[in-house]
Amino acid sequence: MNRILLVIATLCFSFLAYGQTNPKVKEMTSQRMKIEQEINESKRLLSSAKKDVDGQLAQLSALTAQIRKQKQYVDRLNADVRAIDKELKSIEEQLMTLQAELERRRDHYAKALQLMASKNSFDNRLMFLLSAESFNQMVRRMRYLREYSEFQRKQGEYLMEKQRELDNKQAELENTRKEKQQLLTKRVEEQKVLDKQMKEQQQLVATLKKKQKDIANRMAKQQRERDNLNKEIERIIEAEIAAQAEAQRKKEKKDEAAQTAESTEKPLPAYRENAADRKLTGSFESNKGKLPMPITGPYLITSHYGINYVEGLKNVKFNNHGIDIQGKEGCQAKAVFDGTVSYVFQHMQNEGTYIVMVRHGQYISAYFNLTDLKVKKGDKIKINEPIGTVCINATGNYTMQFQLRKDTQSLNPELWLAK
Repeated sequence: MNRILLVIATLCFSFLAYGQTNPKVKEMTSQRMKIEQEINESKRLLSSAKKDVDGQLAQLSALTAQIRKQKQYVDRLNADVRAIDKELKSIEEQLMTLQAELERRRDHYAKALQLMASKNSFDNRLMFLLSAESFNQMVRRMRYLREYSEFQRKQGEYLMEKQRELDNKQAELENTRKEKQQLLTKRVEEQKVLDKQMKEQQQLVATLKKKQKDIANRMAKQQRERDNLNKEIERIIEAEIAAQAEAQRKKEKKDEAAQTAESTEKPLPAYRENAADRKLTGSFESNKGKLPMPITGPYLITSHYGINYVEGLKNVKFNNHGIDIQGKEGCQAKAVFDGTVSYVFQHMQNEGTYIVMVRHGQYISAYFNLTDLKVKKGDKIKINEPIGTVCINATGNYTMQFQLRKDTQSLNPELWLAK
């Protein structure tokens, strides 16, 4: 009987459970920490602009970009809270099922042990064996006693394992509850940060509204400069395509001349890729959405592809053929893919800075506002290799424009860059 009580006491004893981390909670925490790191790095970029109108516009763009990131982070926190609530419910249901099964098994096992204790004396076992009608039956009864004893032993081990599982699940539940509480606290803190940023944005917008006419004129001038620069880029690309097409036409004409004395001149053929270019084009296309960010260190995308509206200012907008990326002092432009430097020329508006164009088969990446170049025209370049240092601009920021094109057709870079 003492042995029975000892076994039951052992089963009822709570095993020490080490802190269990729910896999879903761990994954959410990892993703959240990545976003938080990006936000903390980009916060350092907010106070670098000069305080004139252009500087205030740059500050507004950076602050708007930071608010966008902060909103995404708060939304992520809200989604994680909902996910943890769902996970807590699932864990609690699993815990109730485990507890019910353990109680049922434990009760059944205790009764079986009590029955064995009342009938399992040496005399009873001996009488059970000696009452066999034949030797074979006695052997079978001996095997039955061994197997039944083994069965009971395994049942005891099973119950102990279930108790451990129950304790671990209880620990997981407690840890998940703590994670939720920390998340709720974090959400309140980050919402306060967001509210403060939005207040700063409103104050900045109020200041700029007083200068809206002047700002509209500045933006119109900047748009003309952007358009002229993009026309120059398109002209360079068209000239490059025409030169390659002319070379192809001359080769074809020479081949035909070898067969006939005179041939009718054909229209100028379209740009044709060689085998290496075709392979590079296909490889580039297959990496859509996976290309690295073309700038080193922390960054903010302060202007997006297409029509951009200045936050809070009515009808003040501009069209961007790429994206504007603000980095920190010393940041460098880096290649988004393997390719060849097809053209390097000086920026028309920013004296002393350069634009570098890299061809990846039919695709072209362009990097603006660079100095201290690491490459020259004709150089082969590998993905992530440095191209040049991003130069400080008139607003006191280190901002690079990045464009992607398929020949002369502009593309939205954010669709091609990894998130």
